[in-house]
Amino acid sequence: MNIIDILGWIGNLFFISGAIFIARKKVIGFYGNAIGNVFYVIQGLLVGTLSLATLSLTLIFINIYGIYNWKKK
Repeated sequence: MNIIDILGWIGNLFFISGAIFIARKKVIGFYGNAIGNVFYVIQGLLVGTLSLATLSLTLIFINIYGIYNWKKK
């Protein structure tokens, strides 16, 4: 297993755990998703998949927006 695969698996673990926490209405899920997407951005840049990096970067900002709205309530 190479570093690119490891980055993807770590991203998956953070993203899935984040989704579970969001389903349970816990704000920590947004943080987990954002961290998972950081790993996907790095993976996308290393592999040269700009679409993956762009999507993941966009999702990071969406998660930050989710955290902001959650804290605003």
